[in-house]
Amino acid sequence: MAVYKFRVTFEDYEDIYRDIEIKSTHTFFDFHEIILQSIGFDMKHAASFFASDDFWRKGTEITLLEEDLEPGVKLMKNTKISAFIERPNQRFIYLYDKQVLWSFQIELIKLVQEDLKAKYPRCLKTVGQAPKQYKQQLLEKLKKEQEESLLMDKAPHEEEPEPRSRIKSDEDLVYDEHEEELPEDENDLVPGGADEEEQEGSEESGPEEAEGEEEEGKW
Repeated sequence: MAVYKFRVTFEDYEDIYRDIEIKSTHTFFDFHEIILQSIGFDMKHAASFFASDDFWRKGTEITLLEEDLEPGVKLMKNTKISAFIERPNQRFIYLYDKQVLWSFQIELIKLVQEDLKAKYPRCLKTVGQAPKQYKQQLLEKLKKEQEESLLMDKAPHEEEPEPRSRIKSDEDLVYDEHEEELPEDENDLVPGGADEEEQEGSEESGPEEAEGEEEEGKW
């Protein structure tokens, strides 16, 4: 039985790769599991393979989750690797975790004889230490938050108008030099009005006051 030997390389870390051997009868789901095991990542996130040409352009997608199925998209568990081997140096792109988007470039480097004592799939060679899965995710998240914060700081802020006071300042008040000041007492409006009223009042109240004095004398 044919055994494929693939080199799986971190796209962002070309000096970190894994050489993996897998049988032609294995599925892309088996490939997905051995890749994550070889780099020490968990299996909690969505993933997809893409058939690729020599220029790493994406072709048919083979996805992990059924809810991601669309017309033309294959499911990992139902798709054998041999169904997409068209060239001696067949290439694939493998994406893991949509939030961080770990990206791997996969290339077929050799066809080897099956070792009857070996358990497939297996990681045959490890070069370089894989980056921390969630440390990188945290850094990416912090970087994104910083970029958003910088964009917010650069955005023009609208200044709120100062509340207008109902009472005008002395500078806002305009005086009319020809305007006459209003008298403080209403009686000043009628010349002699106050004096006449006082005289009339004194004449009318004379007898009443006298009577009052007599009544007070009785007590």
